[in-house]
Amino acid sequence: MSSERPDINAHSEGLPALERTLFDAIPDAVYLIDPVTSNILDCNRHAYEDLYLTREQVLNHSVLSLQTDVRGLPAWAEIADVIRQNRVYRFHGHHRRPDGSSLPVEVNTQAVVYQGREWFVSVARDITKRQCSSQSEQDWSVLYDLADGVWDWRVADGSLYFSPNLKRFLGYGPDEMEPVLSTWKDNVHPDDLPIVLGALDEHLPGRRSQFFATYRLRNRNGFYLWVEDHGVVTDYLPNGEPARVVGFINDVTDYKTLEVALQKEATRDSLTGLFNRRRGMELLLETFNETVKPQSNTRVELSLLVIDLDFFKRINDLYGHLEGDEVLRIAGSLILKSLPENAVAFRWGGEEFLVALPGTSLAEARERAEKIRQAFVNPEWPPGIEGECVTVSIGIAQYPQEATQLIELIAAADKAVYRAKRLGRNRVESNSYELLQ
Repeated sequence: MSSERPDINAHSEGLPALERTLFDAIPDAVYLIDPVTSNILDCNRHAYEDLYLTREQVLNHSVLSLQTDVRGLPAWAEIADVIRQNRVYRFHGHHRRPDGSSLPVEVNTQAVVYQGREWFVSVARDITKRQCSSQSEQDWSVLYDLADGVWDWRVADGSLYFSPNLKRFLGYGPDEMEPVLSTWKDNVHPDDLPIVLGALDEHLPGRRSQFFATYRLRNRNGFYLWVEDHGVVTDYLPNGEPARVVGFINDVTDYKTLEVALQKEATRDSLTGLFNRRRGMELLLETFNETVKPQSNTRVELSLLVIDLDFFKRINDLYGHLEGDEVLRIAGSLILKSLPENAVAFRWGGEEFLVALPGTSLAEARERAEKIRQAFVNPEWPPGIEGECVTVSIGIAQYPQEATQLIELIAAADKAVYRAKRLGRNRVESNSYELLQ
């Protein structure tokens, strides 16, 4: 926080007693703010009492140090520009207190020019006990408390409602973020967008019971936050088309950051013996780049398999996670034994695996996938689950027939494995039979 503060005595201590009394009698917290530094220059009694501070302690703070949802001067500078463009700028956020708690507030700020100088005047209202006017609003309020953000998409007209919590999470005020689908799509990381849209396209017609995706979402500062996004179709048109989709997101940035740090410690997955996701993606990218290099008079192909253990959750639920881990270990071994030396195989996540087969046609890839599927017939499963029939569903995607970009190829293979599951599991599927001709 900047140490250079203007002399505000003339605007605070020097106020006539009546004006100071009236200022302190305002039932909401009022702050006088420096538009450039965000330093707090003055406040009334409700402001410092709400924060469990003295007036002098508040004057040693800035918006950046008090407001948990505004991070860094670049974000403040952008918000300051928006304040200047609006008669009143509204923002929902949380004020820090010295005891570690936070105070949820609705802040209304206006730019004022006085004696040739610009000031920001903010009125912060405690919304801890704000009453909802309807049962529906009460239900939404509970969701706001449980999730970092709630969204409501009306499919027919493309309108997309963002909850105040979601806007706050991304650093915006409740009156910002245009309520249209493109606002969300434009903030999803480009590398994640095909997979996210693929998952959504699978849910809308009912091929998946819900929409779920883990991806990166850009905040106001331009940084990407990792989120888990869950959604479900709640209303349908008379013709059966989806009319409304409602969902919520949660911030998993800390978890993903820790996950990345741990993944960097090793290149192999400790359970399956295959490459871990980080190393596997590195090798997959290298393999893909080698494949797409121009080669005269040579037809280049690359097949991608997504392998998913069928009903794996049932194994964990019935026999416990230790037995489930043993199944994963054996699965990794069975997959590895069924592949050629130039294949890239790694654990994609959970009970899902990804395999790249360079220089392999779709017909050859299907033969290889069938070999993997057959390998799961009558293997030596650990004691206690010998009678279980553990099977796999396998989806195939082909470069360049189905996709010319790696991220699109992965999305196509992911779509194919869900086709296999939808058609009964324990089978190999691609997105188009015509590609086999």
